[in-house]
Amino acid sequence: MQAKVKSNNGMALPIILALVLLLAIWISSLAWQMTNARSRFQQVHKARKAYFMARSGLQHFLLKLKMMQRNGTESIRALEQANEDEKKILYSVFVQDIIVPADNLYSGEKYEYRIKGFNIESIDYDSAMVTMQVEAEGRFGGQKNSISRLIRISR
Repeated sequence: MQAKVKSNNGMALPIILALVLLLAIWISSLAWQMTNARSRFQQVHKARKAYFMARSGLQHFLLKLKMMQRNGTESIRALEQANEDEKKILYSVFVQDIIVPADNLYSGEKYEYRIKGFNIESIDYDSAMVTMQVEAEGRFGGQKNSISRLIRISR
């Protein structure tokens, strides 16, 4: 009987080692999942911030357009009446100052927006409406997002 008891005592150590190994694998997989979920969250968060930077660029463009319609009607008329060659020059000059204000020096992340392009699609002089296609791009922390809108603006 004693010989039988001694052979059963030798099985405890491999069982405990196997349980410790399974527990270590489970903990390491949980740590990997948490790290992976955090990096995905950070990427989505940066992409969303880039989208809102693009929206800010679009709002900045609309603000400038409204101000020019009220205070610089000659400039808006020049944009509206330009031929295709003149549009390339005038459009780029019109959007060159639509950039993120200079107070971003204290941020740890690089962020910016810009207007990639716009085009006056139609002008309705009877109802004083201008229809434009505008494309804005936002960047935040290496992520980039673009939005394009067809907007109608009244004077």
